[in-house]
Amino acid sequence: MDVHGGGSRLAWTDVPVSVRARIEELVGASVIATTTAAGGFSPGLAASAALSDGRTVFVKAVGTATGPGSADLLRRERDNLARLGQLPSVSRMIASSDDGDWIAVVFEHVTGRAPNPSVAAERARMIRAFEEAAASLTPSPIEAETFAARAPDDLDGWARTAPDDPAARIDPWIAANLDAVRTLADGWRDAAAGVSLVHGDLRADNMLMSGDDVVIVDWTEVCVGAPWLDWALAVPSVCLFPGTPSPESVFAESTLAATAPAADVTSMVAAVAAYFLRSSVRPVVPQLPALRDFQREQGVVAAAWLRERVDAGHS
Repeated sequence: MDVHGGGSRLAWTDVPVSVRARIEELVGASVIATTTAAGGFSPGLAASAALSDGRTVFVKAVGTATGPGSADLLRRERDNLARLGQLPSVSRMIASSDDGDWIAVVFEHVTGRAPNPSVAAERARMIRAFEEAAASLTPSPIEAETFAARAPDDLDGWARTAPDDPAARIDPWIAANLDAVRTLADGWRDAAAGVSLVHGDLRADNMLMSGDDVVIVDWTEVCVGAPWLDWALAVPSVCLFPGTPSPESVFAESTLAATAPAADVTSMVAAVAAYFLRSSVRPVVPQLPALRDFQREQGVVAAAWLRERVDAGHS
């Protein structure tokens, strides 16, 4: 499976001529070539753009009709980055344009690729970037909703799930222990509480490795929560890469894991398993054909991690 995701992105030539002209006005040069970004799930344009003056920038653009809520998501990222400014390991916005239908955002270009978490040295660089960002974002430098206020309903999904529900049947251990899993997941709101600004969607494909540095991109889902939360949310996708250690081992590689109360982590993992497994059995989103499979695979990892923690007495 493609663990870097898979939306159906727009190409530069798919973007209306008037929007392309606005982008070129923003950067002060003509776009002479583009390279679509690999990975991610946005159906809009996300591409490196080579300019006529020799510079390279990264451009995102999406219209109201491109995909459900996609334009609003990009507006949210624009607003978040405008408030964050320049911080360690955080992507940097150059300019934006919004006509109420199409929004375009130009970013500093980062030459690099997504890290491979199955390589220990690259995983360590991911963790270092996460921890550097967490340090600069604790306490949160901007006002934002709490993780509990922003979180999707399916984090409470086990409360609405029977043992014979398709989501529970994906993992036999979940189905057989659903009452206990519900109880563990009940406390996720208190578990997630904190004063750090949380990225909210940390994955390998939301990171770019450039030399010794890793830059975290796609700051759409920011909210306030515990400083260890981002790495816990990232673990299910990180462990999809063949050759990575167990979820518990990967989580423990961050120094922030040691600051997280064991019961809080277990509660969060139980809720995350509910989110991914329940989401995975919903109808396929045409603009994001790989999304449900990606959610299912992460849910399977989260369920296995939950069992690992319960068996170890971390509950």
